[in-house]
Amino acid sequence: MPLWFSNCRSARLVRLGCLSLCLLALAIGCSQKKETDMADVSGKVLFRGEPLPGGRVSFVSKDGPAFSSGGLIDENGNYKAQAPIGDVKAGVDNDFLKTFGGRKGQGAPAVKPGLKRPGSEEAQGPKGHYVPIPEKYRSPDESGLTYKIQKGSNTIDIKLD
Repeated sequence: MPLWFSNCRSARLVRLGCLSLCLLALAIGCSQKKETDMADVSGKVLFRGEPLPGGRVSFVSKDGPAFSSGGLIDENGNYKAQAPIGDVKAGVDNDFLKTFGGRKGQGAPAVKPGLKRPGSEEAQGPKGHYVPIPEKYRSPDESGLTYKIQKGSNTIDIKLD
């Protein structure tokens, strides 16, 4: 860039204008973050009337911006999670237990030791074992499971056919 261009008053105004536009775009982008209120949800996942022995439950908001959250299902079918307040769709997936070799009677393998923060608990692998459930339940959009989450604590038992 020629020296006369960098010293020119109009060049400085152009640079100042570009900088101002960049800062304005950054401020607009950061100010449009939407947050949603979450509530505690717990309950039991039942498959054909029996507790589902492991997996993951997920909740996705039905209306407005899509917020999702979820929690692990223990070997007794119990789960604890946070979910967006309002109408939600739910999904249940335990397919990852196949990857861990979690067949009935085997349980999931222990997690290999690794680095951890001082004072933190040891890493835990998924609990329970794989039971084949219909594939439609994996996706909240296809499962047909819908619930109303209210402020405070919610107890929702999820029943799979």
